[in-house]
Amino acid sequence: MSPYSQNNSPYTSGGYEKARIRKLLLIVVIVFAAALIPTLVLHGSQPDSHQNKYIKSATAAARKVNPSAIVTTVKVAGGFALATVTNPTTSGQESVVYTAVFRVSQDGSMRQLASGSSFSPLDLLNLGIPLATQAKLTGSSLGQTKQNLGDQCNYTGGGLPGYSGFGGSFNPGGWQIDSATLSSLEQALSDVLKEQNAAAQPGKSVVCVIATRKNSNLSTDTKTYTSTFKLQVQFVTGDGTLTVHALTFAIGYNHYRNYTLDGHNIQ
Repeated sequence: MSPYSQNNSPYTSGGYEKARIRKLLLIVVIVFAAALIPTLVLHGSQPDSHQNKYIKSATAAARKVNPSAIVTTVKVAGGFALATVTNPTTSGQESVVYTAVFRVSQDGSMRQLASGSSFSPLDLLNLGIPLATQAKLTGSSLGQTKQNLGDQCNYTGGGLPGYSGFGGSFNPGGWQIDSATLSSLEQALSDVLKEQNAAAQPGKSVVCVIATRKNSNLSTDTKTYTSTFKLQVQFVTGDGTLTVHALTFAIGYNHYRNYTLDGHNIQ
């Protein structure tokens, strides 16, 4: 058989089409490769992602407090950061995982502010983190963050604040507030704050009254035997504004009761 009559000859109709298709495929491959190479080179030359940079900065800050800290995830917003940190152990026990809070500088460096198993909205407010920033850091809506704050102090609305922290022990001596005194104390505060809240701008109503463990005191008058108890309390508004106030209540003979807020009688 003559070699010029073979079916695979490019000079036959079928052979010509096959050769043409192979050329087209080759051209497509070359064009695709030419377009892909710059992309790969550019990708390889790109700097670390923001997350990697955050992890490096948070790790450096965390290791100033805990040299074994390993930061796995970081969320940054509004000049603050929340990070998940693992503290590996060498005793065979499970590693400890905790949350760390950082202040983020303009140059990207961080400084650890606190660490713990979890942080409430009030905890973060005390670290200077506004509610809107908290929402971004925790992945919650601002409305849910405000709701979480209200839940923390049993806020139910109606112009009356919720209360938290009054059931603990205070210095000196670990004194506590009995239930009857606590009820009348909250009533005196509610009377004042309900009137204040009625005149407040939106978001400025006090939703929480929190008793802290700072600057508490107890003194007793040796002549009248009236005992005066001092507490430091925080007022928290709906928009997350936090203010500190001095609260006192005095108890004496014949059912004597007296309450003051920042030096003014509220009874």
